[in-house]
Parts: sequence; C-alpha cells; structure tokens
Amino acid sequence: MLDLGCGTGTLLVALAGRFDRLTGVDQSPDMLRHAGAAAERAGVRVDLVRGDLRDYRGERRHSVVTCTYNTVNYMVDEGDLERAARTLRAATEDGGLAVLDAHPVWFVERGWAGQVFVEQNTEDVLEVWENPYDAATGRVDTTVTVVRRTPEGGWHRVHETHPQRGHDPAAITAALLAAGFSSVDTYAGLDREPVREDTRRVWYVAR
Repeated sequence: MLDLGCGTGTLLVALAGRFDRLTGVDQSPDMLRHAGAAAERAGVRVDLVRGDLRDYRGERRHSVVTCTYNTVNYMVDEGDLERAARTLRAATEDGGLAVLDAHPVWFVERGWAGQVFVEQNTEDVLEVWENPYDAATGRVDTTVTVVRRTPEGGWHRVHETHPQRGHDPAAITAALLAAGFSSVDTYAGLDREPVREDTRRVWYVAR
C-alpha cells in the first residue's frame, strides 16, 4: 500500500497488518517526522519518502494507493489535478485500486469560503481557521493559527497558510480516466452512498 500525502501517518498505522509493505509519501519533512514517530510508537514498519503528489515516481507500483484527507484539494494551479492523476496511475499496479477524496466546489463555496472556525478542545490549545475565498480562481487560502501553552507556562504560536480549491467529481473523474484508469466510482462516504448536491466530501475508487 502507498499513501500519497500521508501526513502524520494515521492511515498507514491504522492499516498495518493488512499489507506486506507500507509506504508513505509527503512533501513536508515535519509530517514525515510525525509519521515516523507514530509508526515507531505502534511498532509498525513504514517506508517514508519525501515527495510531491504532482510528480512523485517511486521504484515500484502498489496494489492499493490512497490519497485522502483533502490532499487533492491542494492541487490549485492549472494542470495540477492532471499531474496528480498521472502520479496515482503510475503508482497503481494493473488490477489495483486508487482511493482518494476531495471537497467539491459546491461545498467550498457554500460551507467553507469566507468562514472562520475556532476550536478549543483543551485549555492548552486554541486553533483559528480563516478561509478567505477568491471566486475568480476558486481558491481558499486557509490560514491556520494554533496557540499552545508551553510546559513553562508561556504560549507558543504557529501560523500557516494552506492554499486549496474545490474539484468537482466530473473533473477528477476525467483526470483519472485520462491518466489511464479504466473506471472511476464516486461515493458520498465510506458507506458508498451516492453523491448528492450537498455532499461535502466525495470519495473516488479508480481501477
């Protein structure tokens, strides 16, 4: 199994034991470090590689390739979606599956764009998510500010920007088929319900 955009390795660790070999790819060294630590804590062997979804090419192909948790929404520039689809196809062995998800345009415009979300799950961590929207490009340059209490009693602030955009099912399906997959099924969730107009996250299974 290969997880493209593996982040902190949550999916890889969860699926340990179901595959002979697990590989995670992410362009962020920090994410790979967290993924390595998570795998070590779980006693799981994972190969971790730094790479970009738009041009990653590994040494082998895989029976299952995943690309989840909005990773495809980070494809914001012209041609990025098609390049990502070609990466997915190049990584998937013949007869294998590629599984991915993405927020569609209608969710970005109605439920995400221009919104501000504040989360405080503990007294020691506060998160603020701001989502300015550019209708001309369809981009949401999400800014995330995290304030965390330090062991010394002070506060540490982290500020990041995450450019993203919505991709409708027709566009993703077309890109996957053009990349060489023979079929693409879409679902509204892991229960395989059909996609509706108000679906927030669309799942794709490409063969």
